[in-house]
Amino acid sequence: MDENKIETRPDEEAGEPFFLEYFNTDWIFSTIKRADYLLLRAIQVRAGERGKPGRTYLADLAAGLNMPIPTLSRTVERLQDKGLVTWKTDRAAGQTYVRLTNKAVELMDDESRRMRAASRRVREEIDGEELDRAIETARKIAEILKESKRTS
Repeated sequence: MDENKIETRPDEEAGEPFFLEYFNTDWIFSTIKRADYLLLRAIQVRAGERGKPGRTYLADLAAGLNMPIPTLSRTVERLQDKGLVTWKTDRAAGQTYVRLTNKAVELMDDESRRMRAASRRVREEIDGEELDRAIETARKIAEILKESKRTS
């Protein structure tokens, strides 16, 4: 048995190992963490919402992500420490905003290329009908997990 492979069984006790082994979407990311990518992407998507190109106001981002501003502030500070965002105050608006750095844009582009390549490979190696079933099953699993989280 491969030492790095987590033993999985189709019983209840195998739940955690099953998810750790087969649903680790972090595998695809190599230059930045998935969580960082998702937040950087949210910043990128919201940039310019108030007519200020490249800026994403922290309050808007927090509302869109349904995240408390203090929690988001700590996360943005961590991204700033990594050189991925700049964080400034718009004195006229009296609010804080963030901007992606060139480094962040380059890393996100690299990760996006990697995800597209992985997607192409999946489509090449798994026939359409089988892939459609797998995607539908994954959607059902995601919905069950979301529902489980709401009822916990």
